[in-house]
Amino acid sequence: MSASEFDPRSKDLGYLRRRRVSGQWAPFLAALADELAAVADKGAVKRFLCATGERMARRHALPKLETLDELEVRLNEILDAMDWGWVQLAVAEDHILITHGACPNVLEDDDERAWPPLMAELLAGAYGAWLAAQGSPGGVTTCRDPLASPLVFEHRV
Repeated sequence: MSASEFDPRSKDLGYLRRRRVSGQWAPFLAALADELAAVADKGAVKRFLCATGERMARRHALPKLETLDELEVRLNEILDAMDWGWVQLAVAEDHILITHGACPNVLEDDDERAWPPLMAELLAGAYGAWLAAQGSPGGVTTCRDPLASPLVFEHRV
């Protein structure tokens, strides 16, 4: 394969399929995603997952950091320890841009791709909480496209 044919998304997905989503959890997560999509109110599911992400961020609390670069390094340490991919932070005109790659979204049994939007909500809650803890006043974190890879979030105040 030449460099011009290299597809990082396919490489990430293949890697995640083989290594990142534990075989003991993948069937459960796929079934959970399907069931939530089938029976639960979508707004309630979003709020629940966002709150779960916030709780996860509190369990992995960070000290006050001086720069966005320092925050990015610390978040990458947390994500790496959980095998949840990587993050890149950048300042945009009126928001913080959060790019999250190698997200554990590949589940063999998730034919409808029900899990990725749920994971995006979970991550939005976590990133929002981590940024709030750093002093962001009442920001809102949203994912541009929960089926994209990498995921791109915007944190706006």
